[in-house]
Amino acid sequence: MAYDFGTNTLGISNPFKPEGATKAVSGVAILILGIVALLGVAEDLKTDLVLAWVNALLGLTLLTLGLRHTGIGLFQLFKYFVGRSVPTSLAYNHNPSEKQNAQRERSQTAYDAQELESMLMGRKNATFTEPEGWIARLIHTLLPRLIFSPYPIRNFVQALGGLVCATIVGLIAFGAAYFVSVSGLVGNAGVIITPILSVLLLIYLIAQWRSTSNSLAASNMRELQAKTAASLAKLLVFAIVVPIVVGFTYNQLSANAAQQTQQVLANVVAFDAWWNLLLLILLVLTVIGLSWVMIRERLALANPSTEVSEFRENLQESVHPNEIFINIENIVLANRRYKEIPNRMYQEFDPKLEEQSQGKGSFKGKLLIETQPEYSQLTFSAKFSAFRLLATVAAQIMVFVGALLFFFTVQDGYQLYQYMAQQLVNLDGLSQARVDAILQGFGLQLSGFLVLLFSWLTVSAGAKILARGTHLFWSEMQFSSLLMWMKTEGTFTESKVSTGMSIHDSTRSENVVVRSSITPWIITSRVMTSTFATTGTKNLEMPRYVMQMDKNNQELQGIVGEITQFLRKREAIASITNEQDLSSAENIYRVNEASRAKPERLKAEPSEAEKGKIEEQAAGKLRQDDANESA
Repeated sequence: MAYDFGTNTLGISNPFKPEGATKAVSGVAILILGIVALLGVAEDLKTDLVLAWVNALLGLTLLTLGLRHTGIGLFQLFKYFVGRSVPTSLAYNHNPSEKQNAQRERSQTAYDAQELESMLMGRKNATFTEPEGWIARLIHTLLPRLIFSPYPIRNFVQALGGLVCATIVGLIAFGAAYFVSVSGLVGNAGVIITPILSVLLLIYLIAQWRSTSNSLAASNMRELQAKTAASLAKLLVFAIVVPIVVGFTYNQLSANAAQQTQQVLANVVAFDAWWNLLLLILLVLTVIGLSWVMIRERLALANPSTEVSEFRENLQESVHPNEIFINIENIVLANRRYKEIPNRMYQEFDPKLEEQSQGKGSFKGKLLIETQPEYSQLTFSAKFSAFRLLATVAAQIMVFVGALLFFFTVQDGYQLYQYMAQQLVNLDGLSQARVDAILQGFGLQLSGFLVLLFSWLTVSAGAKILARGTHLFWSEMQFSSLLMWMKTEGTFTESKVSTGMSIHDSTRSENVVVRSSITPWIITSRVMTSTFATTGTKNLEMPRYVMQMDKNNQELQGIVGEITQFLRKREAIASITNEQDLSSAENIYRVNEASRAKPERLKAEPSEAEKGKIEEQAAGKLRQDDANESA
């Protein structure tokens, strides 16, 4: 959408300054971490070329991430440019003066004209759609007012609810598999199934955790997402099949191989998986705890009213139908522009006149229009504002901790590589005890590396979920506007009205008067809409959703009053309003009076009574002549 500058602005300020400041600080901290990694490159080049390259790549990666994060934070602190064409229209805008903007925002509109007309006519709100999927229905059952919130917030709550369900079902599945393994149903393989399942459970939960963070991207928030339980059902099946498969494979091994496998798994994965599972569950509880306060406060503000004001009447007026449509569009509705910004026209007022014989006919026309939305500040409580800031700071701390864990993960990965390189130099002639010691050392090194790797994946995904979720509550903006639908139908007849027909009148007015029977149907509502702002050139181009529809009887009365006043002031007979034309008509009258036919002049001027008698005789003579001509 183009930046349409005007001195009379919409009064929308930058909502992202607190969030941008915390992001900038977090980005600077990551930059410092990258610089620390690069400081040791020169020294490492003298002793270990591989380590030098690892630190160089690590430092460049952290510098890139830090610069990007700092740039995003600073960008949110810059001036917020808002033109006179924002926010996005509810449907395609047919206003001729807004053709370019209408084409740009066409893919972002949330409704069409027929849908908006149906909402006004049916007193309903198409925004509040039914949830799709088992989990979505469960969440909306537990939170009934969630259905009255915008799609991005509903998607965010559904994503968190799905994550909780996945965690609970995953633990249940692990418990079922653990029972199968310890009960002896899979034979001697029970001792290795538990560590394997703990790692698989951790991988599954981290995958769900990261999938949730990716689903909260702005591009995925334009429509309501479905949340089914298909993945949970697969997990339960997986929990039953895996122990059977592992047990069968384990029983095919020899006794020595089975013992070595059991020892490696015990040293490598058992303890590490449980530590990361605990970290994951703590982060899930932290993210949900901080988000729940904001979600609850936002749901409390929902007012899902669907009320409209309506006017229906039959009027008999001497006015041409086209003049009714012209007055409504160019005067009545133009008077309701907000800050002189053109109205959004979702259904053009294209009147259809069907003329019939003998000056009769019918007409009809429709109009669907919205005034320029006026920014309306959301009134959150002090508790909400405090938790929103707390969640923002916590998310950025987690971003830095994730970068720190990535730093140590890479360092620990290099140490694991170095250990293996040293131990694999010469394996010939090693005793079994030495091999066991090498395997045990490798297991310990690998265990530490996996702890850091899974911790980094967990914390970074949690930071992204909390940051994107909190961003929704910084970016939501509401607007108030007048939404009006009008249908006008009726019939009209033509007749002539003539004035100045006396034989003494020097001017004559002959008018064709159109008598119209008008049946207007007007439905209006003061709608509250919600959109989610972003930063950049497309800062207010997200879809806008109707959240609330309220009666506006006073506005409707004003509209009807202006239309009625226009009809009452119409003139059916043309008259002279110009002073010069009036003077000319008076001169013509005097000339006609002087040249009027008179009897022979008498010596004395006739009296007034005689003048009247002469005029009556002249009039009678004219009527007699007209009668003779007619015969």
